[in-house]
Amino acid sequence: MFSADWCGDCRFIKPQLPAIEAEFSKMTFYEVDRDQSMDVVQDLNIMGIPSFVVFRDGQEIGRLVNKNRKTKEEVISFLSNLG
Repeated sequence: MFSADWCGDCRFIKPQLPAIEAEFSKMTFYEVDRDQSMDVVQDLNIMGIPSFVVFRDGQEIGRLVNKNRKTKEEVISFLSNLG
């Protein structure tokens, strides 16, 4: 998840992350502070936060990237549909 300390929408979803991570325990989750990782943000074309980008074997397989607030249900649906 790409986020920042000043991001209200990031603070909204953050308390839900432990439950999301528990439901998808086979995945490894990382939180990236966009302000401290601008090179990665630019390389991945992250336009809004919070944003979720999923990789498998070094290849991007999905992204939930937009400027809108994400709900727990939206993130779970996104991760469930990755295949």
